[in-house]
Amino acid sequence: MRISVCITTRNRPEALDACLKALWDSTTKPNLVIVSDDSLIEEIQQINSGIVSKYPGTKYILGPRIGVCGNRNNAVNAIPSSETDFVAFVDDDICVEPNFLTQAREIYQKMSVEEQQHTILSGVSRNPQGKEEMVAGELNFRGYFRVTENSPQTVAIHATLFPRVFFEQEQWDENIFFGYEDAELSLRALQRGYKIKHCPELKVIHPGENGVSVLDIPDMGTLTNYEISIEAARLYVGIKRYKDLFPSPFKLIIFLITYFVHMTVYLFRRRTIQALPEIVRRSRIHKLWQQPSLSI
Repeated sequence: MRISVCITTRNRPEALDACLKALWDSTTKPNLVIVSDDSLIEEIQQINSGIVSKYPGTKYILGPRIGVCGNRNNAVNAIPSSETDFVAFVDDDICVEPNFLTQAREIYQKMSVEEQQHTILSGVSRNPQGKEEMVAGELNFRGYFRVTENSPQTVAIHATLFPRVFFEQEQWDENIFFGYEDAELSLRALQRGYKIKHCPELKVIHPGENGVSVLDIPDMGTLTNYEISIEAARLYVGIKRYKDLFPSPFKLIIFLITYFVHMTVYLFRRRTIQALPEIVRRSRIHKLWQQPSLSI
């Protein structure tokens, strides 16, 4: 049972080194690790390439620099389906616990081959203090996450394993720059008949960058780049959900009315109403009417 890992990185050599060390210190070693580097500076690329060379079984490739989804596609497409059975996506600031891959393999081994090929395992991503956790859940009507362990519809992406064959059918949606991309992919998996299984024994540590996102910088008014990107992604995924994935014209109309009414009130209270056109622009919702594809 071959498990490979895709690591996406950008301008964080020290975090990448810690990520790779934790992965290769695992009780079960990965079959192959791909590091896709979206770093913009050539010097950092060279440093990252040098770090990767310290870990046999790890391959370094340059990323497309079009967002996290494009970088993940770049990584997974570098792993032929003939060379692996399951794949995990780990950002450079994630450290898997030593038994993460061992536990995942044991869970899959209890399933039939048919179940293995149609089951996504989702674990727990937590901070070093264990006070904050990300687990499998679902999206409510407005597109906000809520936790549920019964028949989850979304995954904790940093602690998740997918059957490799799934990415022969679907790819990460590159219209999403950042935010909700794992929820959107999960919805497409469900639409294709895959099952998401919550596995609390699968754990990873998410130290982060001192609790601050690299996108958590002032952008427009009182909103950060992170906040604008998240709301743009929620709009895109909400429309795609009710237009293409699980079509319902009635739900689509109600979602749009609810989204824009609540967003207008929210931005007015934040004194940043001028951000609404920028949120719509970044959402790239026009792409949803340019092609009928369910993927990208």
